Amino acid sequence: MSLSARLRAAALSAVLAVSPALQAIAQPAPVAPAEVSAEALMARLDQRPPQSTTNLDVESLNDALAGKLRLTYAFATQESLTAPTRLTDLRVELLGDEPMTLFTADELLVWNADTPALVARLSGERLGETVRLFDRLELSGVKLDLTDYTNAVDDAVTAALPETPAGAAAPDITYDDTSVSMGRMIFNGLSLHPWTHAEVEGQETGLAAIRLLSAFARSFSLESSAITDMVMSQSMSDSGVTGTLVSSYPAQFMEGYHRGDIALTVQSGSAFQGSIPVPATDAPADGSLAPAMVTMAMAGKVDYGAWSGLKFSKLLEYGERGEMPPITERDLWSFGTYTLAGMSFDFGGEPVMEVGRLDISADKFAWFLPERIMVKHEDASFDFSGIMKWAADIDPALSATADGEPGLLEIVGILDRTGLGKLSGDGAFLLSWDSETGNALIESNSVSDGLYTDDMRFDMRLPAYADLIQTFGVDGRTPDNELLRDLVSEKFAFSGGHYSLTDIGLLDAIANLTIEIAKISGESDPMLSNFAESTPESVRMFASGMLMFGGGAVSQDIPQATGWISSLSSFITSGGTFTVKLAPESPLTAADFAPDPEAGMVEAPGSGELADLFGVSMTHTPPAPTAAGTP
Repeated sequence: MSLSARLRAAALSAVLAVSPALQAIAQPAPVAPAEVSAEALMARLDQRPPQSTTNLDVESLNDALAGKLRLTYAFATQESLTAPTRLTDLRVELLGDEPMTLFTADELLVWNADTPALVARLSGERLGETVRLFDRLELSGVKLDLTDYTNAVDDAVTAALPETPAGAAAPDITYDDTSVSMGRMIFNGLSLHPWTHAEVEGQETGLAAIRLLSAFARSFSLESSAITDMVMSQSMSDSGVTGTLVSSYPAQFMEGYHRGDIALTVQSGSAFQGSIPVPATDAPADGSLAPAMVTMAMAGKVDYGAWSGLKFSKLLEYGERGEMPPITERDLWSFGTYTLAGMSFDFGGEPVMEVGRLDISADKFAWFLPERIMVKHEDASFDFSGIMKWAADIDPALSATADGEPGLLEIVGILDRTGLGKLSGDGAFLLSWDSETGNALIESNSVSDGLYTDDMRFDMRLPAYADLIQTFGVDGRTPDNELLRDLVSEKFAFSGGHYSLTDIGLLDAIANLTIEIAKISGESDPMLSNFAESTPESVRMFASGMLMFGGGAVSQDIPQATGWISSLSSFITSGGTFTVKLAPESPLTAADFAPDPEAGMVEAPGSGELADLFGVSMTHTPPAPTAAGTP
């Protein structure tokens, strides 16, 4: 189907049916931790120990590394008996067949390092103890060269992708340089816990990897850390086209890591900017030739991001053993609460997405079952016009018009004139399940600026946590599907719900979109072209009339629909609020929808009976009258 045909079909559908343009998202919002500034966090983390009484013994450490890793430096000192160990011009090198420098640092400071404990661990000793390796470690002027690593990862990803068609040339990006620099790295209070991992001969590779990674994550605790002034610079090339990408992270902090749990992480002032090589959009469709390459400019930022209350230590215990946690492990994990503020993303200088603030909470689970998920966003927007302008800059051919087909820039004009080029607004969403009673709720509301507001709520009952446990067998890991199906059938009940939509410009926007598309439809669609000289009011009247005309057939099966269609028709014509309510006399269970010969019901309820069961009503509330002279 051609682009204009798709637009015409969408316009006719919009005239005959009204639906929100954005997914609703709901209240109440999650309770996010108080925002902490980068300056306050740095002050908190920059408190150095009052004294250091044990030195880092670099030569003993090098001996223990047994030729696999080596630390070299220009100068080592401890300026007083209570001062930290200080190394200058530090270089950490990976030895072996292909030696390489892992990183360099202008300076290393260490307070109260326990070198004997670290050497013992590296030698496979004291594995059953908890040892504190140092009170504080600082690195400044850190530099890493990740070019070889980045190319290796890219090669691995390329090898894992499906093969290209015969004769096609797959993109072959080469990373010419990937370098990272950091102003400071600070680590406070590193402790190693007992190492309990044991390899299992013949174990499946994926499971073995999960066990090893879980064991590593559980093997240490870190009181806090900070990385400041981090910059990653990349240059890449493909088919003679070169791109660059620079990412900056002025301040990153972490507090309270303990064996898989994280109390708080904060990132402040992150940004990236650059251009990367991508195949041109007019590449040969049959893949017979290498696609022409162009650069895609992009930029973005996040002013503030914080994550608190992450809990994975219990889950990692089972991961290390390679076991599925039984359903009886109620307090298994938590994703905590995430907050993001001041995010933006641009393509080719054109804004694509912005978010003023986003709060997400998924902090309550019973086993793997969520008890509460809450999301709230403020001042979020997606710019369709911006992304189309960027696409037109990448490939000017997309802006050309031929045979009545609109080009991208013409579509941008249509979207901008109808108010649909950039969608923005606020919203919130709540999903809750009371694991004690089984009562569940889905609730949401949203505002789309200049288009609509809406709200939605559904109440129901699901099986309680204690009921679910009974269907998982003695080991808690083997669900009985038949028992589980019977339990859901027995316990599920629908209590009621509603959805309401208030027009604040959506109906006129859809009508104006219809008119704009009608203007370019020409003779290809005589029906749609009739709207070219219409007004939004006349288009809405036509849609309302068509709805009433076609509603007769529906009313034959569902008599109650006559009133519903009338309410929807009035809403399309005059705006206001359209509300759908579901209010059954009592909670509906599976039995209410099954035939019951003893009650004289030999077949499932029909459409009209279902409408009565659910207590369906649809109403239209006209817009509030405005004062005289008020627009």
